[in-house]
This record gives sequence, C-alpha cells and structure tokens, in this order.
Amino acid sequence: MLVTGEPLIDIAPVEPATMPGRVVVQFDKDDVEDLGLIKMDMLGLRTLSVIAECLELVEHKTGERPDLDQLPLDDPEVYRVCSEADTIGVFQIESRAQMQTLPRTRPKEFNDLVVEVAIIRPGPIQGNAVHPYIRRKQGKEDITYAHPLLEPILKDTLGVILYQEQILEICIAVAGMTAGQADRFRRAMNRHRSRVEMRSLHEGFIEGCLQNDVPAETAEGLFHAIEGFAAFGFCRSHAAAFARTSYETVWLKLHHPAEFYCGLLNNQPMGFYHPSVLVEDAKRHGTAVLPVDINRSADRCLPEGDHALRLGFNYVKELGVKPREAIFKERAGGDFTSFDDFQDRLRRNPPTAEAVQNLVMVGAFESLGTTRRELLWRWQEGQRARGRKRGLDPQSSLRLNAAPPSLPGVTPIENTRLEYAISELSTGRHLVHYWRDRLEALGVLDSLQAQKVATGRTLRVGGLVIVRQAPGTAKKLRFFTIEDELGHVNVTFMPDVYERYRKVANSNSILVIEGVMQRQDGVHSVLAKSVLGLQPKDAELPTSHDYR
Repeated sequence: MLVTGEPLIDIAPVEPATMPGRVVVQFDKDDVEDLGLIKMDMLGLRTLSVIAECLELVEHKTGERPDLDQLPLDDPEVYRVCSEADTIGVFQIESRAQMQTLPRTRPKEFNDLVVEVAIIRPGPIQGNAVHPYIRRKQGKEDITYAHPLLEPILKDTLGVILYQEQILEICIAVAGMTAGQADRFRRAMNRHRSRVEMRSLHEGFIEGCLQNDVPAETAEGLFHAIEGFAAFGFCRSHAAAFARTSYETVWLKLHHPAEFYCGLLNNQPMGFYHPSVLVEDAKRHGTAVLPVDINRSADRCLPEGDHALRLGFNYVKELGVKPREAIFKERAGGDFTSFDDFQDRLRRNPPTAEAVQNLVMVGAFESLGTTRRELLWRWQEGQRARGRKRGLDPQSSLRLNAAPPSLPGVTPIENTRLEYAISELSTGRHLVHYWRDRLEALGVLDSLQAQKVATGRTLRVGGLVIVRQAPGTAKKLRFFTIEDELGHVNVTFMPDVYERYRKVANSNSILVIEGVMQRQDGVHSVLAKSVLGLQPKDAELPTSHDYR
C-alpha cells in the first residue's frame, strides 16, 4: 500500500489493475523506497478466516466463544502435538520441512515456536543457520560465537542469525554503524545488487568490523552469513505473530477439531495440502466426515453432533449459488421427501442438469431410500423424455417412464471414485484401501509398518502422492509425500534416481517406491531407488500439490 499526502496521481504514474476498480502504481517496491515514499506491506491470511469461522461455530454450539487473547501459551498438549509433527492443517508448521524439523527441536515453550517459524526459511538455510541451531538445541554441539560482541545479540538463538533485527544489531555493535546506516545496509542487502554496489557494501562492513578489533576472517564470515540471510529472513515480531497463530491453530485442532476442520475446508484453497488430505487427517483424529445430504447439508461444511462434520454443498461441482439458495428456500418449508418432491419444488429455479446429476452421483438423495443408480437412470430417462415429448410436462414424463430395470448398488470403491470425481475427497474409505491386496502382493508395507523398519534396511512403500516438492535450495533433490489409509511416508529422490523415474513418478497418482530407510532424531524417510506406477493420473483422483 502506497500512502501519499498529495493525490496519488500527482506523485506517481498509475494504471488500471487487472482487478476491476483498482489501480496500481507503475513503480516497483524498490523504486518507491528509493523515492522516499511511504509503503506498507499488508499481508492477508486465510488462516485468520479459518480461526474466525471456527470460533463462530464453537460459540454457536456451546454458547461461549473462546477468547484466544487470553489463551495461556504453556499448554503441554500443544507442544506435544508440535513435537510429534502432528501438524497437518496448522498454520506455518505443516510443511514437510517443518514436520521433519519439529521432532528434532521438540518445542517446549513459545519462544521455541517463534524460532521454528523463522528457521525454515531460505534466509537461515542460505545463511547456514539451520543445522547448527538444531545440533545446539539437542545438546550435540557447543554454543559458540564468532566474536564476543555477538554473544548478547545471538544468545537466545544459540549463536546463529535467525532474525532481521539481529542484522541491525550486528551492523551497529560489530561493524560500528549508526542505526540509520544499519537499516540502509540491511535494505540494500535485500535488493538485486550490482557488483559495484556489493563491493561497496562489503568494504564498508569489513572496515567497520576491523575498527572494532574484529579479525578480517571473522568479518568476512559474518558478511557472507548476512548476505545469504538478509533477503529471506523473518523479523522477530513477524515470526512471533506467526508463531502465536500457529499455537492457536494447534489448540483449536486439539480442543475443537470438528469446528476447526470445517473452517479449513470452507476456506480453501489455502495451506500446504489438498482438502482430501485434511479430510483423511480428520478421520484419523476421530472426526467423522459425513457425505453431502440433500436435507442435512448446509451451504458450507458444518459440525454435526460431537465428533463429526457434514460436507456442505460447496463441495458439489456445478452447484452454484442460486440453486443452493433455491434448495434452502424450499427446505425451509420442510425436508424433501423424495427425488420427485425435490424436482417438483425446484421447478421454478431448477439447478442445471450437471448439478442434479452430481447431487445424485455423490449420494445426496440416498437417505430418501432410492439408490443413486436408480435415480440416475430415472434422471437420464427424464432428460431424454424432454426431447421426445415437448408438449408434456418434463416432470410428468419422468414419472410416466417405465420402472427402472434391476440395477446393482454402488460398490464402495465406486462410491469413493464418485466422491473424488465430484467433491475431490472421500468421506468413506481411503482410495489406497482398495489397492491394499495388490500392494501386499508386491511386498509393500503400510505407513505404520514402515516406521518400524530399521535404518539402512531396504523396503517398499506405496500410496497416493499428496505432495511433490523441488525446492530451489535442495540441490536438485526431490521430495515426495505419499499417503495411505493409516498415515504418511516421506520419500527423497537423489537427482539421478529422479531423472531415471521422472515420467513414472510425475504421471501416476499411486506409486510403489522401493528404497532405503533413513532415520535421524525420530524423523524417518525413504531414500528412493526405484519407482512403479499403479494408477495413472485422472480426474477422479485428488490433485497432489506440486511445488517448484
């Protein structure tokens, strides 16, 4: 946001934005700073909407709204969940990198969470802070400081640079800069710099350090640590605010799970995982996820009973806002008693053929006593009758059709596939459940069995790919997460193995991976050696989140 005292058009050139009714300044953020204008970065977080909706649902259910401002920050259960990396759906600490760090750092107090939020960032990674901090936190490495002047600055982060403020303090205390010079130095380090600018920054920093009796070698090391960190590091206050939100989301997941999962599902897309992963996590934590029902579902997902949530009509493809409003208006006068009753009462505002078909196929009418195959047959016959008998009321023609033939019921796997096709998730069995016999025949261990395999042993794991990652800082390593009906397995691909199996790994939704178990500090992953694809990607399966 750019704030000016005079009208904006008198200060900077503007142009229409892509979004109607908005304008953008033609300067970029660096130009704005160089001109001395006031710029504020405003960050919008859907997690805040999740929290707000969760609190509203809790208040509606219990009559009391939890006051998160008064939430004690010493709940041992919250830190237990974090230490066990049971953090799917939790703000900021749900990524694979976070989940592999949490069991190693084992947060025990709020400041540990602040560090956790700040440390898994490109800045600390490039500044070589992550592994030294973890080793020191575990007591495996002594806490040391490159120079005594650094101890008061880096004491609470165990001798490593984690926050932007620490750069300012180092510039002032070690390089002898004024506060204004230190801030200009920090901002300059954030920019895309020419060699001339970098040489000037480097020479000024080193000269200031030497005047404070800091050895040249130490000064060089500090400069390079700051150079790698500055562009991507967190401010301490920023990390603390994020950590507070992380703590609150863990607490809500622990104490109000149905309401929390509703908030997550109702505010997609967001976070690290596809909604199907959130649903499976809810099931594993004792929250049943109930299917769409024509009489029970609301516009959005809502809690139902003490340990369940009901999918809303927002998880039915092609069912727009107006048809939903028509359904609720009619339902206010009483539940629908049959599919024909639904058709009659929505005659003035009928949903599209695709929307009705999706409602039928997802099982929204099954509680009314007619199987979805029979309803689908009748619906399709009625659609044909509209063309054959234009002079006859289509609803009447639907009833005048001959009785449907004897049709088999929908099998569990067909039900799962229909739910994936229409809602992109399954309220019933996990898809991998139906592949279990074949997986066992291939010698595949489930995710719980895999956790017990000794380090260095070869094993086979298999499941639905939910995440593919190719971080820029990972030196061409690839990281996959696969899910089965019991949990997750992390898989690491060395560059040569990934190149050999790239087509199979990227074009199949269900994979069998043979590899070697790796384990460190309670964190396990499989180092892949070969890959077999079982299920090609198709529209009936949930989409993995592929990160570049």
